[in-house]
Formats: sequence, structure tokens, C-alpha cells
Amino acid sequence: MELVAVSALTPRMRRIVFGGSALEGFTLKPGVLAPHIGLVVPAGNGAGSPLRIYSVRRFDAAAGTLEVNFVLHGAGVASGWAARARPGERVGISVSGGIAMKPASRYVVAGDHAALPAIAHLLENLPADTSAEVFVEVPGEGEEQELASPAATSVTWFHRDRHSTPGVSPLPAAVMAAAPAGAQGLAVWSGTEHGTAQRIRGHVRQTLRLPADACSVVAYWKASVAQGGFEHYG
Repeated sequence: MELVAVSALTPRMRRIVFGGSALEGFTLKPGVLAPHIGLVVPAGNGAGSPLRIYSVRRFDAAAGTLEVNFVLHGAGVASGWAARARPGERVGISVSGGIAMKPASRYVVAGDHAALPAIAHLLENLPADTSAEVFVEVPGEGEEQELASPAATSVTWFHRDRHSTPGVSPLPAAVMAAAPAGAQGLAVWSGTEHGTAQRIRGHVRQTLRLPADACSVVAYWKASVAQGGFEHYG
């Protein structure tokens, strides 16, 4: 794919739009509210080009464009590339993936900064006759984004800064309060740090006992561990 546009979405998130013949015939995996793709980006310094998984923010089949938003966290091959990328550069792409979920009447959605593009895509594609309670943890007010949806949506923002306790997130408690035992017609989606994902997954599986097609709990990252070096879904 060819990089066709770059812009700052927030101080710490960059919007990159791709196009080109590689997107001819490209489709998103059916039934997936938060699809992802594999990107092969230049590593620089003569190193090999690694595959990294990123959420799809927006795909426009008619225009032949694919938007991916990158968190500029100052570490990692893909984040470093995104910070310096310019139109005309090329990257590789793999097929779309993600976990398909059956339709629900109510959604509980939680995620941190890295999951914000996936959350935005998910909300934009919910049916109008559904509702969603959304909880997002970001580094500060400047990283909040407008989250539009046809569904009836409430969004709660949590701010994490250098004074926050490492490894402690408000997201598990928020999910537990919004989705207590016995909740009906519910689906849960979350994308967070590994330890946070484990706590949310425990509630979804042990307390709510949701079937696999009514939940998707993804560990997006783990401190000091490269993507692929830990269990993302288990």
C-alpha cells in the first residue's frame, strides 16, 4: 500500500491514510466490530521489516483508502515509523482479522489509548437500535476524541498521567459496574494492557459467563514485551 495522507489527530496520535492497488478487492472480515490488519513497516537501520497488528479506523472501499491511527508512544518499530512517515512511502498489508460477535441490544466497551481507533470504528458501526456504555483511559484531556455512533451512547473518560499507579487501571471496575452478574442482552468488547485484560476477561468468563460470540477481550500490549511475545486473547 502507498501512504497517501498524514495528519495529527491528537498530540500523541497520528492519522495515516493508505491507498493503492493493494487495496483492490480488499474487504474487512464479516461480523467483526473492531477489525485489524497486519502491517509490514520499514524498520530502518537496515533491519528487517516486522509485521505488526493494527486496528482499522476506517475503510472506504469506494475511495480505495484505509485509515490507521498510530499512538506515538516513543517506543517500538511501528510507532517510530509512524512519527516520521511521509506520503509516498509504501508498506505491506495482510488480510483483515478480528473476532466476530453476534448482534446484541447493549454493548459495554472499554479500552485504553491504543484501543481508541478500534473503539471509534466499533461505535460508528453499531445499529441505531442498540446502546453502548463506553469507558476509555487516555494520558490526558488532550487525547480525548469525538466518538460518534448511531447507537445511544454514553462515554466516560479516565485520565492517566505520570502520577498514576503503574499497573492499576479503572477500566475493570467500570466494566464490572456496567455489566453486573445476570445482565441480559449484553456484549462486551475491550482492548487494554495485558494485566487489565486478564481482570476484565475473568469477569466476562466467570461472572457473566458470556459465550465466545458475545465478547472480545484483547490484550493490546504488555509493558516491556514486544507484540507477539504474550497471549493477546487468552
